[in-house]
Amino acid sequence: MSSSAAAADSDRERALLLTHRGGLGNADYLWYGQSNSTEEILKRVRLIEPAYSVRSSFIYQNIMYAAAGTVIEAAGRKPWAETIRLRIFEPLGMRDSIATAATLKAHANVAAPHDIVGGQVRVIENMSVDPVASAGAVWSSASDMAKWMQFLLDGGRIGGSGGKRLIGDATFAELFKPQTIAPFEMYPTTSVVKPHWMTYALGWFQQDYRGRAVDFHTGSIDGMTAIHGLIRDDRLGVYVLANLDHAELRHALMYTVFDRYAGAPERDWSAELLKLYTGIRRQGDETREKEEAKRVRGTTPSLPLAQYAGTYSDPLRGDVEVTLVDGGLRLRYGPGFVAPLEHWHYDTFRAKWTAEWHAPALVTFGLNAEGKPTDVDLMGGRFVRRR
Repeated sequence: MSSSAAAADSDRERALLLTHRGGLGNADYLWYGQSNSTEEILKRVRLIEPAYSVRSSFIYQNIMYAAAGTVIEAAGRKPWAETIRLRIFEPLGMRDSIATAATLKAHANVAAPHDIVGGQVRVIENMSVDPVASAGAVWSSASDMAKWMQFLLDGGRIGGSGGKRLIGDATFAELFKPQTIAPFEMYPTTSVVKPHWMTYALGWFQQDYRGRAVDFHTGSIDGMTAIHGLIRDDRLGVYVLANLDHAELRHALMYTVFDRYAGAPERDWSAELLKLYTGIRRQGDETREKEEAKRVRGTTPSLPLAQYAGTYSDPLRGDVEVTLVDGGLRLRYGPGFVAPLEHWHYDTFRAKWTAEWHAPALVTFGLNAEGKPTDVDLMGGRFVRRR
């Protein structure tokens, strides 16, 4: 194979792993709230039905970034977390940064995640991203992220334009090279910002704002949020960390900084985005109300509850365990989704998760001609009874 052909193959592989165009639908169910290892997750990817032809569309896909992490491990012959520590954290002096949540217990001063539960802000449990660590499991601090941001604004060097280079010029340029068109719908804030274009590079969304090119990305997991925005032409960067679930003040702060740096007229981004996201939450409430209205009152399950108990499996999504506990049904789908089941209607039940910040889910049992449970539908998956 010629060097040009090899380079083309490498480009195509990178496009599949890092630009969300690999043909897969969202597959976060393989790791979110589950105990699957990275190896097991990638093994199951072969079972995912394509959502579109390769490179023809864009669906955000954390799983492919997990695959990229395994490539790094194979190339460097050491764990991804160790590579990140040696190649990024230590050279940049990021002493308050760790690559996975597994080592959090060794650190005393760690922010607690919060969510609104029952109308009140409450501390919730951390949801680990470690199974897809290279997609976003890093824990850091504001001071450390400032070092990372400065490194990017300095073009991949430590200590300014004359400092030590950690990333070659060509490689650094490739990091921010637009790879594909990204849908505006990825971020509701675009309806307020109104950019003319949005692209995706290697791990960065990109858009225009006030005639300047912006590279940015958010981070969101239960109770924790972040945003990182760069206007590299102006050597301007903003990083916001928060420990309240989907606290969209992060966008307001980023655009406020951009406006003030440009000397633009004052704009109340907080008020505008509060209105936007309040409307989105209201739409969610209306959807739940419509679902509630479809409930058929006065029905009963077709079978005694004990007959629904069993293990239901899907080769892709794993196992759902249904047990009879104290006269009621209890469901377990991985460590993150555990709930008592309350009857909804007919052979459908509602799971109100013990992790209360998760929205309740409907669980529907299918019966065969003999009236025996054969499968269960849960969270978009169909699990077949095996015992």
